[in-house]
Parts: sequence; structure tokens; C-alpha cells
Amino acid sequence: MFLEVLNNAFQIGKVQINFLEYDVTKDKGERIKNEISVYVNIDKFLLLANDTLNGRINALSTKAREEQQKGNYKYCKEIWSDMGGRPSHVLKEKGEERPDGKSLSRQMKITPGDKVPWIISAESGPGELTETGLIVPRYTGNKPEVVVRVPMTNDDIKMMVLIVKANIEGYVSSQY
Repeated sequence: MFLEVLNNAFQIGKVQINFLEYDVTKDKGERIKNEISVYVNIDKFLLLANDTLNGRINALSTKAREEQQKGNYKYCKEIWSDMGGRPSHVLKEKGEERPDGKSLSRQMKITPGDKVPWIISAESGPGELTETGLIVPRYTGNKPEVVVRVPMTNDDIKMMVLIVKANIEGYVSSQY
């Protein structure tokens, strides 16, 4: 499992993050088991980068771990998330309509891990378009159809946000 960050969505004000799960036992070209693309607003990603680099994310992690222990929960609650997706009418126009006719909900979450400091995850499944334009999950049985989780160290997450931040700054500079 891994994620890749692409800069091809900067022109629409988004950071594209692809989450991929491979099956290495399959032939080359057929190894992708699950794939979810998430699009995070550039301003929200830059805030995440700032919070990661200034230690706020670590402080939120400590608080989430305390709440996990107090509540005797199996896992920590996510400390950062982003919701998005595609409305059903757009899926239909593009010939990608879901069998249930619903919108496609996609979420990205950052959660403190048990064995590694961070789990960056993406999930997708049926969603519903709200009046505000947000697509909220409407999972059957509260479970998404697809989940890809990528473990990360503290250095991994810092490197990711630094590289993406530098690419965003380069893109913005090239526009003027």
C-alpha cells in the first residue's frame, strides 16, 4: 500500500492524492487491487502541512490516544479528515454511474496508529449530495466499500507535506 501525490490538479485548486493497494502475486499491469483518488483543496492541504510541521498534529495525536485509553476504544479517532466525491449526475454524464444510482463519497483521514505513528487512509462508497454541495457518506452498515490504509512514520508525513508544499509554491510562482 502506498500513496502518490500528483500536481496535475493544482490548476483546479486541488491536490490529487492517489491511494493504491497492490497484490504483488499478480502479473505486472494487473497488480492494483484497490485505488482511490482524493482531491484536497490546496488551502486545506497547506493548513495540514503547517499543522504537521509546527507540531499541532502531534498534539492532536496525543489527545486522541488519551481519549482512546479513557474510552477503552480499540483505535484512535481520526484527527484530520477531508470529505469529497462525485455527484451521481456527474457520474452518469461520464458513464461511471454507480449501480445503486448514488453519488460517490470519498474521504481521506489521518489517524494515530498503534504500531506506527500514523495511518493515512482513503475510503469510498455510496454518498449523498447535500444542499451545500458536500457529498456525505451513506455507507451500507456504516462500512465503506473500499478502504486503503497507508502506514507512515513521523518523518514520512513531514516529507510528504514538505514536498507537496514546495510543489504548490512552485506552481503558484509559475503563474505570475
